[in-house]
Amino acid sequence: MLSSNTAQVRIFTQPATQKVLTEWFDTLSERYEKQDEKRINGRAWRAELRRMDPPYGVMMCEGYAELRHRLQQQMPLQAIDQMALAVFVSVAVHVEKHISSPSFAAQLGQKKNDRPYLSRLRFERLQQATDPESFCQQLTRAVRLRGKDGANILSLADGIFLWMREWQAREEHQPESIDPFSRNRIRWASEYLSAR
Repeated sequence: MLSSNTAQVRIFTQPATQKVLTEWFDTLSERYEKQDEKRINGRAWRAELRRMDPPYGVMMCEGYAELRHRLQQQMPLQAIDQMALAVFVSVAVHVEKHISSPSFAAQLGQKKNDRPYLSRLRFERLQQATDPESFCQQLTRAVRLRGKDGANILSLADGIFLWMREWQAREEHQPESIDPFSRNRIRWASEYLSAR
């Protein structure tokens, strides 16, 4: 069944996986947090993750490993999903706060001083990214432009995972999904253009 609701998440549909993502993101702002009798300095994680070479340098960090471990308890992560998680972590450490609504692409299209946060030209560049490295770079610029207004990290993660799966399918010369609303490019364009 085709669903034209482009704002609806496709990968992180379970509340448990959404909770893992939001709790991990919240941890990045905490200096002292205890989890399973282990003391965590989330700000140190954020600083370490920001210093790493995006997107795959973060795979060697404790913050990434902790998120991957927690997610694997809730959902199976294929190799491409672990790469997508690295892209997500590389971008998420630059998000200042989680704003749950609207979707990430709609947030990029929202107006601030009569101009969208991300100009149409920059949005087109983001949509035309052909490899994970340039995609990560464009996303990092986009979330930095949002600044203190934050971003929807669940929608961001969902979009990154969809994009990476589509990228892998293109690399393996597989056909695109017959449902146009499941393609990340169409979903983000629809959300961006419908933003107010």
